[in-house]
Amino acid sequence: MHVHILGIAGTFMGGIAAIAQAAGHRVTGSDRGIYPPMSEQLAALGIGLVQGYDAAQLDPRPDIVVVGNALSRGVPVVEAMLDLGLPYVSGPQWLAENVLHGRHVLAVAGTHGKTTTTSMLAWILESAGLAPGYLIGGIAGNFPTSAWLGAAPYFVIEADEYDTAFFDKRAKFVHYRPRTVVLGNLEYDHADIYPDVAAIRWQFNQLLRCVPPSGRVIANGADANLEATLAGGCWTPVERFALPPAAGEWSANIAPGTAQRRFEVMAAGRSAGWVDWPLLGEHNVMNALAAIAAAAQAGVAPERAVQALAGFRGVRRRMEVRGVAAGVTVYDDFAHHPTAIRTTLARAAGRGR
Repeated sequence: MHVHILGIAGTFMGGIAAIAQAAGHRVTGSDRGIYPPMSEQLAALGIGLVQGYDAAQLDPRPDIVVVGNALSRGVPVVEAMLDLGLPYVSGPQWLAENVLHGRHVLAVAGTHGKTTTTSMLAWILESAGLAPGYLIGGIAGNFPTSAWLGAAPYFVIEADEYDTAFFDKRAKFVHYRPRTVVLGNLEYDHADIYPDVAAIRWQFNQLLRCVPPSGRVIANGADANLEATLAGGCWTPVERFALPPAAGEWSANIAPGTAQRRFEVMAAGRSAGWVDWPLLGEHNVMNALAAIAAAAQAGVAPERAVQALAGFRGVRRRMEVRGVAAGVTVYDDFAHHPTAIRTTLARAAGRGR
C-alpha cells in the first residue's frame, strides 16, 4: 500500500512514516519545513519527500493519505485530497487501527517530560529483551530512529493531548486505548486550543475512560491537577510516584551532593537499587520512577529497570551538550513552556552541586 503523509517532518508524523515503512508499506510525504533531526532520519530510511503542499504530489494517487494536525482547510493538497475523494485518516487513527490494536500499549502523558520518560520506558523494555514497538517525540540516544514497529505485545508511545487533525478535534491520546498509562504532570499549555487548565483536565479524563480495569494508571502523586483529574473519574488501579515526603508506591532517595545524578529507587518501601547516570535534576528522577513503575506492568522487575537506566543516553535537545569553547559548555534544550524553561535553567545553575 502507498501511504502518503502530510506533515511528515514533525517528530510524530516522521515516526508514523518509520513504522509504516517497517510494516511493509511504500511511504512518501511532504512538509513545508524539513530539517534535522527528522530530515536525517527520513533520509536514512530512504523515504521520498516533497517540499510544500501543492496538489501535484497526489499524482499518482496514493492508497491513503495520513494527515498531520498542522494541515488545515485551504491548503492546496488538502483541497485536492477532498475533491479527488481519496481515503484519508489522522496519524493517531492510522496508528491505532494498523499497529496498536491488540497490543499492550504503554502511553506516557503529561505537560512535561513525555519524550524523556517514553525513551526511558522503551529502553527498559528493550534491555529486558522484550523488543517493544515505540513512538517517541524526539531522537533518543539508545535507538537509531524515533519510532519502530517492534514485536508484539508491547508498544510504548508518547501520548500528546494536542488535537488530532482538522477533521478530528479530540486529543491524540484518546486513540491509543492504553492498558498502562503514565500521568507525569498537568499544567496549562496549548493556549491556542485550550482556554484553561480545566479544559485540559477534561481531555485527561477522556483518556482515563479508555484504560481497562485490569490495566494500571501510574500517576505523579505530588501533582494537584492530576489528583483533581483522578477524582473526576478513574476505573483503573492507580500507583503513585513521588519524592519524599509525598512519596507513593514508588519513590527515590537522592544522594546529597550529586546534582540528582545518583539516587536509590524505592519500590513499595524496599530498595530496588541505585541509579548512577549523567542526567541532572529532580524532574529526571521523577521521570525515571514513572518509567520503572510502568515497566513493571510489562513484567520487568524494578531491579532490572534500575540496571537498564544506568545505560540510558538521554534525548537529543534535552540539555544536550553541543560543545565546549573557552571553558563555556553550550547546551541545546527544547524547553518552551515557562515551567520547563525554569527547570532547565535550574538544572544548568545547579549542575555541579
